Amino acid sequence: MRRGSYYSLVIGIVLAGSLAGWGMSVEHMGTEPLWKAAVISDTQTSQREWMVALFNQLRDAEPDMVLHTGDTHFDWSGAFALRALACLLRSQPGGLEFHLAPGNHDMSGGLVKSHLRRAATEGLFRSDRGITFKGREYALKRVAAFVPNPILPAWNAEVADHPAWQIGMTTKVLKKKHPDVVGSRYVFKRGGIRFIVCDWNYSKEQGQWIREIITRPDDSSVTIVLHHYHSVSKLSRYFKGAEGKHNVKLVLMGHDHSYDYEVRDGITYVRQAGIAHHERDCDSLILNVYEDYLRLDRYLIPGNVTYPAVLGPEPIWICEGNFSEYERPERRGRRLAYIGDVAVEPEVFREQPK
Repeated sequence: MRRGSYYSLVIGIVLAGSLAGWGMSVEHMGTEPLWKAAVISDTQTSQREWMVALFNQLRDAEPDMVLHTGDTHFDWSGAFALRALACLLRSQPGGLEFHLAPGNHDMSGGLVKSHLRRAATEGLFRSDRGITFKGREYALKRVAAFVPNPILPAWNAEVADHPAWQIGMTTKVLKKKHPDVVGSRYVFKRGGIRFIVCDWNYSKEQGQWIREIITRPDDSSVTIVLHHYHSVSKLSRYFKGAEGKHNVKLVLMGHDHSYDYEVRDGITYVRQAGIAHHERDCDSLILNVYEDYLRLDRYLIPGNVTYPAVLGPEPIWICEGNFSEYERPERRGRRLAYIGDVAVEPEVFREQPK
């Protein structure tokens, strides 16, 4: 028996027992999902092997989309995390769709850092070389550089026209020209799922925005919220008073660098350990989308191991609903950044001066 066949058999046996535990019928076994989304968080470890092991596992799962719940730090330790991400995003022709719910270390001056905005809207990635936090393993100042498409494809079309995601935007200009826009948050839909991408921290104002969205008539079967900050006692306030009036079933979080799972008022809150400290557990998730249910699988590298062997998948959440095929959004045209008409060096570009 080939290794791949043996691996599939083992995974099938594990999932069979897990699905039975969730009350799913045997007819669900052996069916391929319509599409998949990879979920990562807190990509901060300085250990290349841990990062690459989990990213390779996600790439082998062949996701159609990648979701990140904040604190990217893709440039640490020689930008190996960025290269691992680029490899994952380029696993399909044209690159995978990528969404970021920014973390506290992804913010500067009240907006998502400019290098992340440029990557999201233009496919150009400038390494974040500034000091964001003084502590162990945090990066020192270095020279910034842009890495153009196709090394890292533009993340998504959803934020291409979002005022707060524009390259030259400042909080002052945003407040003056777009007084109705607060933060970098947005909403998008794929295959019967509505995703709400939140600003990093809890706020009453954001809670009001979320409640206005989730209580409107909508054709999505399930809503999933992406939120970096992790306090369930606070985030559950977003839905207070809206019980029975919405279809939010899952909240994905990061920030605390530890795994947790909690259910409140019919909503499951999953906090990822992320890929932040190799001495602790590190994990990633795959959201499998079937015609009549969703299944969230967890991949784990246990803490305090000498070699990053990935365990899983372990199903941690299942939700019934009506879902459809993934439809990739149309990509808008993008422009590379130059100084004048000359590139700084092959595949590295500087920001065009204003």
